[in-house]
Amino acid sequence: MSTTNCASVLRLKILNELLSELSLNDQELARSLTHLQLSIDPSSFASKLSNDSALEARLSEEIESRLSSILEFLGGDVDIPLLDQIHKEIEDIASLESELSSTWSSSIDVISRINELHITLQTELLDAISTLPPALNIKRKADNALSAAVIEASLVKLSLMRAQSHQKFYGYVSKTQPDATMIKALSIAQGKLRDEADDLSEEERALESQIEEYARLMRLVEGSPESDRAGFAQIVEDYIRVEKETEECRRDLRRLGWTGPD
Repeated sequence: MSTTNCASVLRLKILNELLSELSLNDQELARSLTHLQLSIDPSSFASKLSNDSALEARLSEEIESRLSSILEFLGGDVDIPLLDQIHKEIEDIASLESELSSTWSSSIDVISRINELHITLQTELLDAISTLPPALNIKRKADNALSAAVIEASLVKLSLMRAQSHQKFYGYVSKTQPDATMIKALSIAQGKLRDEADDLSEEERALESQIEEYARLMRLVEGSPESDRAGFAQIVEDYIRVEKETEECRRDLRRLGWTGPD
């Protein structure tokens, strides 16, 4: 196939694709080209309106010219590599469109799946909220009741142990002397302790009396705080002074002739 034929086929294909994409019919194409021609050269186009074959040829020439301009703008001279590149670009675009469509479908599926999972999870969450707290409350109440029962049983057990210990201790009875019970022994011990307490009280009062006498004696020896001399020293001094004066009186009486007893 020559280059011209390839270019013609390509132009026709591109034209068909453009027409199919734009959804144009022959009348719309004619009107468009007529409007284009009128805008470019109104005088030359008006002389050819009476001949349909001339109009068709003119339209074909215009299409060829436009397509040639597009091809020259895209790649310069029309050659096989450019056409192959155009075909490759068209195939790549189609492949990308297919991948995009597939990706879009996958995204739609994922979004739908997420929505379904969201609804399912929301339903399960509501079910869990409505079912789990009551079950947990029942379990918690059961645990609390069990703990209370265990504590109560422990208290009863402690009371029983206390009663048993009290009975064993205070209810002890001697095998050899049935009358010698623990209660009597404790009563006797309590009486003895009271007697000892009374004796200790009397002894305490006696000791306090002795301490008071000793304190008075010490005050007598040391004297009052107001005097300069101690009380006992003053007594000794007074006694010595009295004895001395008595001896002087006796000597005076003897000089006077007194012969009485000393």
